[in-house]
Amino acid sequence: MLKLLSINLLPVVIIHSLFIFLSQIPSLNEYETITFFQTVFQLFTPFLLLTINYKIAAKRDKSYFIPNFILILIGGLLGVAFGFLKWGIDVGGDALQNPDYETYGIFMFEAQLTAIVIIVGSLLCSISLIVKNRKKRSLA
Repeated sequence: MLKLLSINLLPVVIIHSLFIFLSQIPSLNEYETITFFQTVFQLFTPFLLLTINYKIAAKRDKSYFIPNFILILIGGLLGVAFGFLKWGIDVGGDALQNPDYETYGIFMFEAQLTAIVIIVGSLLCSISLIVKNRKKRSLA
């Protein structure tokens, strides 16, 4: 379980912390580039985590994907929260405590989209693992 935790949450936290750190350096005038790469990483995080976890589960020959699903969901939503945190730090003031409705709507849309992608992807991974393991058992 500790291995799954480190595979799913550690990269998300480290990479988003790096984006937040880089955006705070005044000598970097590439703010749009940093924001672009953070957004791309945030959008591909669920797919990346699903792929890594599927390969790990396939090697273990287990047909359940529930622990992986929970950690992928936490990692994906943590990435969305870090994106919102970076936005609040960049805007300054009390933006994190009192975001406008537009920002809150975008944040909720990203969170819901991430959750839907992870749920559908996890179902597909679970079905694939079940079929793969049944084929192995029937051949043996």
